[in-house]
Amino acid sequence: MMTSPLSNPPRKLGAANNPIFFPKPGLNAGKSRPWFILTLLALTFLTTTPAKSGTNTIQLGVNIHDGGGDPKVLADKLAERNLKLVRMDLWGNDPRYLAKFRNAFTTLNSKGIAVQATFYVSFSHGQKRNQDVGADLKEVEQSAYKQTLIQINATKDLVRDYELQNETSLYPNILATNSTGQKTGDFDTPEGRLQAASLRGMSRAVDDVRKSSGLPLRIILGTVGRHWGFLTFMQQQGVLFDVVGYHAYPHLKHQPLDQNPWFGSGGALGQLSRFNKPVTINEFNAGEIYNGTTNGANRHPGPNYQNKTGDEATEDGFKSVNKHLLAIVNQNAANVESVLFYEIWDEPRKAAPENRFGLFYDFTLQQPKISLLIATSFAGGTLSPAEQNELTARGMGLTASRGIETKRN
Repeated sequence: MMTSPLSNPPRKLGAANNPIFFPKPGLNAGKSRPWFILTLLALTFLTTTPAKSGTNTIQLGVNIHDGGGDPKVLADKLAERNLKLVRMDLWGNDPRYLAKFRNAFTTLNSKGIAVQATFYVSFSHGQKRNQDVGADLKEVEQSAYKQTLIQINATKDLVRDYELQNETSLYPNILATNSTGQKTGDFDTPEGRLQAASLRGMSRAVDDVRKSSGLPLRIILGTVGRHWGFLTFMQQQGVLFDVVGYHAYPHLKHQPLDQNPWFGSGGALGQLSRFNKPVTINEFNAGEIYNGTTNGANRHPGPNYQNKTGDEATEDGFKSVNKHLLAIVNQNAANVESVLFYEIWDEPRKAAPENRFGLFYDFTLQQPKISLLIATSFAGGTLSPAEQNELTARGMGLTASRGIETKRN
């Protein structure tokens, strides 16, 4: 039995120091306008049109971990913004966590919100056998299989998309020394082989439940940065997956994800398209959020991100989100199904930058950020007139951004 996730839930492993890792205007109605027009304006909310890439509508969503303490409020807020997909952690071998997961799912599902479940076993990051590189790999695979089988059978009536762990290509000791992660051999290490055995067992378990139940379950395998070699290595090791997950935190100064040559030919999305699978960008936000912080050997330069409107770095972060989200919508390099922001709310108990990724400043979801308004605009959700004014003043949001882009062309 693995350590309970409720006491020590690993989340992000941190971003590499590279290109993926970024007075309010009011309703000036004028004194001459009749009071009833102002009243009607205050009561009017604007529903936007969801973004499309080619002929496909891209689904917008957000990471919510365990769903928090009040999933009903969360579901109501997400439905209002038309954010109809969430990514949740699943520790399905922990009865208490499983009960909370099922309760949150039921509430979210009542509002038409689907769930991507990222699940873990005893070989996952932060767990007791994560670095057990001397283990018998057949035993590792079978152990991961058994742990997974319980979790999938316990949730197969709820979930369709299951992700094999989070940011595995960033696990300690998995990447060969002095390598970039672009080549298959970069992950042919003792830890890489351990994780391949575990992931193989996990994916086989999902596949077996899929076959026995007839349910359309899908397996997501994710990567970050330019770790394309992780995906090819795992393919060669017999790990099954149907969808590629990807995490992107671009800065404003960076080229779009389908153009940036740092990732290789065709940018990150061009590289992902080589796997001929749908793509979910299931962590997305501004690279500026990392500014002024250090993660291990990685230092993130730039003016410190103050996490407040009007601050230069923060406003650049909003511009970055808008710019790169628009580029994802307009590109045709990869079949991007969905983009999920990281994350729903700020976590003030954590150290920077992990305390400031939220679309809301607060756990009660009463203080939205400009990034939430951008997400809402692209998702086709509801904006108040004041919120629309915030976007219009900045030239942001799907309609405004496309208008600016058309003028430039």
